[in-house]
Amino acid sequence: MAGLSASTTSAAEHVYRFATERCDVRVSVEFHDAYSSRGFRFKNPGDGSFCLSSNGEKDRDCVADFVGSLAIARYEVQSYPNKRAVTALREYVCTIDRDHRLEPRPPFARRVDLHHGIASDIQAFGYTEGGLPPAPAAQHDSASPWYYFRQDLYLEPDRAPFLIIHWKHAFSAIRMLDIIPAGRTLLVSR
Repeated sequence: MAGLSASTTSAAEHVYRFATERCDVRVSVEFHDAYSSRGFRFKNPGDGSFCLSSNGEKDRDCVADFVGSLAIARYEVQSYPNKRAVTALREYVCTIDRDHRLEPRPPFARRVDLHHGIASDIQAFGYTEGGLPPAPAAQHDSASPWYYFRQDLYLEPDRAPFLIIHWKHAFSAIRMLDIIPAGRTLLVSR
């Protein structure tokens, strides 16, 4: 998915720039706190809008009436001339820790193709209004259920990550706790 945006109002955005041996990478992350929607819809410039299922399938069994938090990470990759072009990113995500009220989640890995040097990653944590929401007092405060995740990002086909990101997912907000340049990656600006 290229440069996505959520079908909502405003968002806080954080931007980071990195340099690797093969390319420059701009990472921008939009945080949509206390997010809700009638349909889990996103806009993709040049490709219209689409919706997602709870397991990330595009335009299939789409989530309705989602309540929670959302983050959209956008990766813009500019390959250097005379270097192997980067055509995809790969991610490996594992749970570091979790609230005792939540089920363990197995690690997962996936490849994210770049389209004109751009890819997006949607992270969501919440529930559907038709489902069973958490106790009202725990929905949007420090007592809200949470997960801590570690996301290793790779420039395809490299075997070592170029970035490691630690995330906290809660109903009220998803936050990037740490973004760590790995290997020979350099932070250029923040």
